[in-house]
Amino acid sequence: MKKNTSLTKLYLLVISLPKGKKEIIGDMLGKYDVTAYLSTLARGSYDKDFSKELMFCVIKEDQIKDAMFKIEDKFASFKSNISMIYAIPLENIIGVSSYIALANGGTK
Repeated sequence: MKKNTSLTKLYLLVISLPKGKKEIIGDMLGKYDVTAYLSTLARGSYDKDFSKELMFCVIKEDQIKDAMFKIEDKFASFKSNISMIYAIPLENIIGVSSYIALANGGTK
């Protein structure tokens, strides 16, 4: 008889932060079972001196709420508090083998 298993739902967490704050958030993400993350520098089109850090993180659905609340609390301590965080489901964006690898095995 086949065992009924379901894949853990994964989301892409996108975080926009003031430049130089990615290490702080990166350290916090370790507590929330983030399996992969990438950070990059982003620049605005209206002001050439304006720049932000963008972080893209793969996170499990059951960790999103706690992680987002904790990160939002941290945003309040940043000097230039122009920060944003949101989550995008990965369900139909990537293949099954990649999905399972990012989910550390994928089953609940």
